[in-house]
Amino acid sequence: MISRIAPTFAVYHTRILKVNELGITKNEAKMTQNIQQLREEFKQKIDILNNYLFAQGLSDPMTRIQQLSFLFFLKMLEEQDIAMEKEEKLTGRKHKSIFAGQKDKFRWSRLREKTGPNLYKFVRDEVFEFVTELHNGHDNVRQVFEGAKLLIPDEATLKRTIEIINDINFSSLDTDVKGDLYEYLLQQINSAGKLGAFLTPRHIIRAIVEMVNPKIGETILDPACGTGGFLINAYDHIRLKNSDAKNLEERNGRMVGYGEKLNKEQWKFLTQKTFNGYDVAPEMVRLALMNLLLHGLEGARILRKDTVAGSENEDDLKKFDVVLTNPPFAGLVDASRIKPTLPVRSKKTQVLFLGYVINSLKPNGRAGIILPEGSLFGTNKDDKEIRRYMLENTKLEAVVSMPAGVFQPYAGVKTSFLVFKRKPAPKLDEKEQIWFFDMKGDGSSLTSAKKFGPQYKNDIPKLLELWLARRSFSEGGSKDLSIQKPYSWLTPVKDIAENDYILSANTYSPYNGEEEVNHREPKEILKEIEGGEKKVIDILSEVKKKL
Repeated sequence: MISRIAPTFAVYHTRILKVNELGITKNEAKMTQNIQQLREEFKQKIDILNNYLFAQGLSDPMTRIQQLSFLFFLKMLEEQDIAMEKEEKLTGRKHKSIFAGQKDKFRWSRLREKTGPNLYKFVRDEVFEFVTELHNGHDNVRQVFEGAKLLIPDEATLKRTIEIINDINFSSLDTDVKGDLYEYLLQQINSAGKLGAFLTPRHIIRAIVEMVNPKIGETILDPACGTGGFLINAYDHIRLKNSDAKNLEERNGRMVGYGEKLNKEQWKFLTQKTFNGYDVAPEMVRLALMNLLLHGLEGARILRKDTVAGSENEDDLKKFDVVLTNPPFAGLVDASRIKPTLPVRSKKTQVLFLGYVINSLKPNGRAGIILPEGSLFGTNKDDKEIRRYMLENTKLEAVVSMPAGVFQPYAGVKTSFLVFKRKPAPKLDEKEQIWFFDMKGDGSSLTSAKKFGPQYKNDIPKLLELWLARRSFSEGGSKDLSIQKPYSWLTPVKDIAENDYILSANTYSPYNGEEEVNHREPKEILKEIEGGEKKVIDILSEVKKKL
């Protein structure tokens, strides 16, 4: 039985049909306005809860989000159970309630009636245990609660928190709204600097996903998944590519689709068999599971796992169509713990992760990975060896140099991301050419006081425009329109192989030392001068008249 944390394929199609049947701009606008209102109301509730728990002594934002998430899920479990009971009456399909018999006491509606020590003891000692024993398709929910503890400090705080949450009707929020709001909750941690190493900027993730272009029917892995950002954006990308243009919705400056062109089997594959993630931190696994569940991915496989160290198992031998990741940059791995199948032995985590990503791809599988700049030009043996291994085993399609400050305010490290495709057989082809793009701005201030706005340089639209031209040419286009000064250029693999396999964009840029100067058209300048002269003549005429 499939978990009902997320709406099924049928729910999405019903929603799209309703939108199409309306066909009235005013009604569509009203529906969008109502959704936006729900978003804002829920955001306000999150802020109230966050501030309240902080005031009651839960100073760690990671702890606050976990405790709120547990209570959100408890309420949603009953809402979903009620919805399935109604569905049973309508369709005749049998539904066995998770609250049947003596388990009725675990319903949110019963729980919220309790007060004082009885409430606190009940939630702490019985409710969490009940959820960890759930079956019938609730495996991921059970995993979220596994090992969880009630950390809200006292019964009065717990009671007030439950009262605030009780006013939220989760069943009235569709999956996209719940998913967006959970991302908002994650940002509360990020703003406190607690997830700086895990929350990759979403606009960078979207650019990488767009370039790698995951498709329906492909399996996707993030071996350092953090809160699941790459997986969720890949999900959004696939839905968008399988949506009717007239049903797209603009949200936060980008287009969102519902995937209504997918058939039932494709939808089942997308939500239950597509997405895989590993993370070494148990709290990250929990956050990722919650995030993916709320985005409608009830079948995502998220494992607590040390990707590059420790004993190996069958998961380390699996191959995927797409790998998307931002591995940890810092930290060293004990040489004795490095997994034996990794192609290059190194104490550096980024070297080990790059090897893992390459080996995890099926033949012709594609990857997008963020790396610190040092990995691209380091002269140590392991740095050079992993770059050589990559160029022999993959077709490196793009190196995108990003400006220092993309990861501000948590790190000012200079990074790049690579896009490559696994070769069916290892071979260094010196005739291959690698497409480089030099991103000078990402639409933000790139400072510790991070701000976004139109006043800041943003090269991401140009990156995607030129990449689309590059892809078109590689698929048989007559002319390569992807080279444009001062953004992009091609460098032969032969030149790179002869230069210690260095992949730093600055090393090969043909535009080094040149400044981008935007000269105005001479006609425009002349017209402005003539206009100024006319104004001067008119003023002099007025002065003469007065004299």
